[in-house]
Amino acid sequence: MSIHSNPDARAWARFFAETYPSCNVREDVMLGWFANAMMAMHDHLAGGGPLNGDHAQYLIDQETRPNG
Repeated sequence: MSIHSNPDARAWARFFAETYPSCNVREDVMLGWFANAMMAMHDHLAGGGPLNGDHAQYLIDQETRPNG
């Protein structure tokens, strides 16, 4: 099974868990890992992104900053 054309982090986490069951890492942990890795690449390719390396905090800061 190839998932290289699938941008869904949940599918990647599920595939990882099925492929490496002896790794003993919860699927939700892998979901977070893959989602963060995908967003880091997205930010890199888009030429911007978080300054502090924390995409979740970057999004929170963008939503809570004053307009103008």
